[in-house]
Amino acid sequence: MLFCNIGWMSRYEGLAGRPDKIVGGGKWVTENETGNEVCNFLACRDGYVYGHVETIRGKKDRKIRIEALGGSDDFADGIDVVWTATDPDEGGRRIVGWYRNATVFRERQQFAKPPSKQHKRDEISSYRIRALANDARRLDLEDRTLVMGRGRGWMGHTPWWAPSEEGSAEVRRFLKETRALLGGLSGPSGRRPSGGKTGRNSPGAAGDPYVRYVEAYEIQITPKHSTLQKRFERFLATDGATELRPNVTNVDLRYRDASKGAILAEIKPCERANARYAIRTAMGQLLDYRQRAKERASLLIVLETTPNDEDQLLATSNGFGIAYPAKGKFEVLWPPETKVA
Repeated sequence: MLFCNIGWMSRYEGLAGRPDKIVGGGKWVTENETGNEVCNFLACRDGYVYGHVETIRGKKDRKIRIEALGGSDDFADGIDVVWTATDPDEGGRRIVGWYRNATVFRERQQFAKPPSKQHKRDEISSYRIRALANDARRLDLEDRTLVMGRGRGWMGHTPWWAPSEEGSAEVRRFLKETRALLGGLSGPSGRRPSGGKTGRNSPGAAGDPYVRYVEAYEIQITPKHSTLQKRFERFLATDGATELRPNVTNVDLRYRDASKGAILAEIKPCERANARYAIRTAMGQLLDYRQRAKERASLLIVLETTPNDEDQLLATSNGFGIAYPAKGKFEVLWPPETKVA
């Protein structure tokens, strides 16, 4: 069994144009806001998933010691690879998914051509591990509960680890729990990579206004989203907001307001005709984000357009603030006499 530590994401099915973010995973991710692991659970055209764990340190691309996995030559077959990442909210290096019966390569492998359009968009040109997509599972955020220990005998600064069966009692217990998880004995169900399919060919989908809204604004992050978010951030910088933290653990924007305290904001580009769908979607997302946050926070929906009175009331009557562009700035409305949504 091989453990590989990567950045924290929700789906690992791509970053460019996708509604996902990567947090942690090393200096490269911090400086570039991306990493080669962003497609680790994307099922490719050839039926495989291709995994990346960062092996470069300084100017050297390190080799994975195949002999520790029972392999020889340049690869080891039939390996269970367990992917871990540090939860940016709760902390702890947690299991986020796995490959069964994977091939682990001693050295970096280069793609002859990108195995998917998403790999090309994210400029991923190499991999270290390969497995059949049917043998890969990614855990949903709420199922990432198995935390790896720290200290002597555990994974160190090197982001891959082949633990010894003769390790400490804590390590042996963790390996037992991991095997139970991979075997489906512990409850949480992993999800197979979807290959990025949106299901837009389902019966009746083309005629459903809500489905059309989702396909236009939610399946992929559009340039309008980035433009609206940056515009709102500039407004906040002149309006006294502090501690602005964009794009952390799926939340578009976190900041502090002098009167409201902590605020979680969801950015929703939309048209006036579908603003209600944007508000409905944002309400569910923000409630989910706040449940995972370490502190109580007010919830704000930022729209691209002015909502009508009924749509505005949908947000404020349920405890959500709403903001939209107005006269070169933003109008920000909160529920009356409500401090926290």
